[in-house]
Amino acid sequence: MSTFKDYLTESTKSYDYKIKVAGELADDFSNKLESALAKFEVANMSAGKKTPIMTLPLDFPALSNEQVTIFDVTTNYPASSNVMKEYLSDILKVPATHIVVRKPSEPTEQYQSDMQVAQKSEYANKLQDIEYKDAPKVNAEDFHSTKANMSLLKELLKDREVNKDAPKEKENIQSKEEESKPSPIQAAHKGPVKGNPHPAKGK
Repeated sequence: MSTFKDYLTESTKSYDYKIKVAGELADDFSNKLESALAKFEVANMSAGKKTPIMTLPLDFPALSNEQVTIFDVTTNYPASSNVMKEYLSDILKVPATHIVVRKPSEPTEQYQSDMQVAQKSEYANKLQDIEYKDAPKVNAEDFHSTKANMSLLKELLKDREVNKDAPKEKENIQSKEEESKPSPIQAAHKGPVKGNPHPAKGK
């Protein structure tokens, strides 16, 4: 059986939401949003936080090149994300494709929160540094210029001068005696040597 304390706890329980609206908003949009949320007894509502214009805004796969304004809202009365989205879309005359309502505990929101933390880390900053500013400075002319090519050519000529008096490797030439002497396989095919009849014949 519920006690008075339980009823009191339930009555003071709050519900958090993230309301995201894509596109350019009118200056009085936040006031209209707060008025529309009065149905759910607004306990707290943040000023809209705008993201930069994104090619593919998160939570809005059908849109491109839009900025998103995010409102953190706390209400005393619960509602599912879908119910609140449909209600706000209808009341505020915002297309359903341009508004998203989520709870902070949803996996998608947790993922985005983790990504924001990761983007602020020192490792992420270095990974996103396309020019790699920490790399040692290299002069391109030392590797890709006429001066570099001439320097390489001089080094090759210098090596050639140093090695010109070195003895050449002996060519692998067989002696005449080795050339005239048949191999054991060739001798077997030519048949028995004179004066030494084949052992199988005459028997």
